[in-house]
Amino acid sequence: MRSHPIAAAAAAALLCAALTSCSPEEEEAAAQPQTGAAAPPDTEADESGSPTEQSPDQTPEESPEEAPGRPVGWAGEPLERDGEEHPGAVGGAEGETVTASDAEELADHLAAEEPLTVEVAGRIDLDGAVRVGSDKTLVGVEEGAELTGGRLVVDGASNVILSNLRVEADGTAVSVRGGAHHVWVDGSTFSGGGDDPLVSVTGGADHVTLSWNHFADAESALAVGGGEEEPGALRVTVHHNYFDGTAGRHPRARFAEHVHVFNNYFRANEEYGVESADDSNVLVEGNYFEGTRVSVSTAEEEPGNVVTRDNLLVDSEQPDLLGEVDDPPYAYEMDDTARVPDVVSAGAGVS
Repeated sequence: MRSHPIAAAAAAALLCAALTSCSPEEEEAAAQPQTGAAAPPDTEADESGSPTEQSPDQTPEESPEEAPGRPVGWAGEPLERDGEEHPGAVGGAEGETVTASDAEELADHLAAEEPLTVEVAGRIDLDGAVRVGSDKTLVGVEEGAELTGGRLVVDGASNVILSNLRVEADGTAVSVRGGAHHVWVDGSTFSGGGDDPLVSVTGGADHVTLSWNHFADAESALAVGGGEEEPGALRVTVHHNYFDGTAGRHPRARFAEHVHVFNNYFRANEEYGVESADDSNVLVEGNYFEGTRVSVSTAEEEPGNVVTRDNLLVDSEQPDLLGEVDDPPYAYEMDDTARVPDVVSAGAGVS
């Protein structure tokens, strides 16, 4: 099972503090992510291409897996905004580490001006919306750490990491909006939601990555873009997520500049997998669709552009698509599509 690097690093630090004998070399070794996967399933599928292999000119140094704790995809890409250069998301890595055990303490830490890594202790009832400020890492490191009764809102903030969190929501669990950028949602488990998407990325948000998350027990998983969006934003990467029985929006993209959906596991999605609408540009590759009624589609009235390649379809339909979509500017490494169910189901969600 894939270990989540941020949670692993935090757990290693706690262990070192308890033993008072960890050397810097031991801390670094404890924080390294572990990878591995079972053999590919023996099943027949419809292919929209053959599995992609690593580019011959991609050296080991370029592999994203060589940089634990760093996001793959748009959240790791630099962005110039208002004359200032913003590097990839590192969250609160440059600040202290604190612990939150109730909603008030959590809200105070997340609203602080300085960079912080905030560890969730136990079960916290959010009792509404809790805003996440810039330069923050929010991570669950204890068994049983859980957020309920509300949602996390990243509104206009930048450089935010949400990792290894279990969130049970009545509506949207995480809302990224208001021009927020460099937000990485990783290794978390989301459930509930009602008719609302468990995660929404709207309001000109940009440079967002969602990776290794488990979405379950919800009608809607992920929405990218809303009804009134300005062009040039909503660049989002969605990789190695497990969409487990959620009905639709994995994601539904509207007015999105670029959405890259790769190596996700779609299972028993009764409406559709991915939809491109309102001139969005969506690249869907190396995903495994199993029992998804329609794998990838474009909106009928206001379609978007979408390109599919190297996906595997099992009991899933694929309608005709339209448009062209550019490849993303960042380096990324693809898993063999046939192995995606085992790799993702073993590694997605809270570790």
